[in-house]
Amino acid sequence: MKLANILLAVAIILAPAGWYLAYFLFFSINSYPTREEFVSQQEKLTALTIDFNSLQQQITAQGQRAADAQTTTYSDNTEETNGLVDIYTQVVNIANRREVNAGLTNSSSSYLVGVFGPPRQDLTQDCQAMTNPILKDLVVTRDVGPIRVTMLEPAIISLQQIFKNVQVFEPELYDRISTAGSLCVRLIRGSETSISTHAYGLSVDLNIDGQLDNLGDGKTQLGLTILAEFFKREGWYWGAGFSREDSMHFQVSREKIETWRRLGQIPSGN
Repeated sequence: MKLANILLAVAIILAPAGWYLAYFLFFSINSYPTREEFVSQQEKLTALTIDFNSLQQQITAQGQRAADAQTTTYSDNTEETNGLVDIYTQVVNIANRREVNAGLTNSSSSYLVGVFGPPRQDLTQDCQAMTNPILKDLVVTRDVGPIRVTMLEPAIISLQQIFKNVQVFEPELYDRISTAGSLCVRLIRGSETSISTHAYGLSVDLNIDGQLDNLGDGKTQLGLTILAEFFKREGWYWGAGFSREDSMHFQVSREKIETWRRLGQIPSGN
């Protein structure tokens, strides 16, 4: 905008000189100006030169002010950016958390066992290797967006798409995503029978800046509520909707798994 104003000012000041030159070239070819006309034009050109020099000084001064302003603006913008980024770690209540997965179904322990069988026979509370003959060859470890995970390959491909979308639409949030774990073949904490979806390589725990969420308090980091929208669009179920809220937890929904089975992207025991 400032450059446009400067160019406009230059054009306005130089316009009369252009008109005078055009007058002598095109309208006064067959006649010579009188001495009075010559002196008058000379005075006007001198005045234009003075105006031009004044304008040049103003441009130089304005350029210096712009440089100073740019330095100040950069500092101010840095503070504003930090303030906006810090919003992602703020803890907020999860509104209507039992409805956040509307249209999706939890891929429960009983459902997964029915489709694939157990991930291994001797399950404990500790993480062990996947031995399920149907799934073990699909387990891969890969860098996905800002994190590194071990999961079933179809889940990783889906997760890659989610993070690509996050990187485009929420780049500041993308850079601050951390993981608290993915594949872990074990029982659900505190249970002797229920198998965690982490045991099937179909879940990932996420947080912002490495700050873990408090399990079961109905609250979460604002950044996770934003991520949840991206996961839902890709067919993942958010743990905020569990009876015991676990908002760090994201798992592939039953609908997504059934789609993979129909497409032959993932086998099943049935």
